[in-house]
Amino acid sequence: MKLKDRIALITGAGSGFGRVIALQMAGEGAKIAVNDINPRGIEETLAELKSIGAQGLGLTADVSKVDQVQEMFRTLKSTWGGIDILVNNAGFGAFPSWSDYSDKANTAFIKGTEELATLGKVQESMKITSHLKDEYWHVMIDVHLNGTFYCTREALKIMEEQRKGKIINMASICGMRGCPGAPSYSAAKAGIIGFTKSVALEVIPSNIIVNAVAPGYVDTPLLDTLTPEVKELIRMQKPIGRLGTPEEIASAVVYLATDEADFFVGQVISPNGGMVM
Repeated sequence: MKLKDRIALITGAGSGFGRVIALQMAGEGAKIAVNDINPRGIEETLAELKSIGAQGLGLTADVSKVDQVQEMFRTLKSTWGGIDILVNNAGFGAFPSWSDYSDKANTAFIKGTEELATLGKVQESMKITSHLKDEYWHVMIDVHLNGTFYCTREALKIMEEQRKGKIINMASICGMRGCPGAPSYSAAKAGIIGFTKSVALEVIPSNIIVNAVAPGYVDTPLLDTLTPEVKELIRMQKPIGRLGTPEEIASAVVYLATDEADFFVGQVISPNGGMVM
């Protein structure tokens, strides 16, 4: 077991990527602290961990709220004594209540693709950024970028004393190249990539290793606001011919957490099926 008895905190582990990462790390022997904003999701993940004989600890917290993050780390330290691995995974694509944004983005994506196929050129702007509500910008930045910062800051207070640790941040191909119609998500993920590189250089002298994983489009609830037509158009753009699976992304995260990946410092690994190279 490559992570035997190591303590891993995974944010957003109540579903999607986070749950699969939790299960794969547990399979390598890690003790898993399961964070999510949804208590029911935490309980479901803890039940799956128990079913495979793994130790789990539930930590309900909104990572965009600094006081909740601080309390989460206090609980973790008092319960298990420290942290060896932090996975900053908590995030979302769009909330169901943002239907005005999602509907407009889906329609514009399909329209642009049809124009490109028939006319050889997209005829006009998607008109997403010019009509984006302040809330949609700030919440996206708060959860993804600020949440990554808040959790990293608290983890480092422990890891710097221990003089060891691994931090893996979840970025995206949208942070590497930009995704049309997703300005706030792309900005947040690009910020995470820059943050990853900066912190990696800062903390490596204390044997704390920081990297990022930047997935392409993967079949998870993150894509639930996309229509089937848009998902199919995205699939057609991938040289591999399909969406990724959560297990494929989780495997990259787990690898970075192991000793085998100690020479990876400040890197962005992007499992994306050839969509971005």
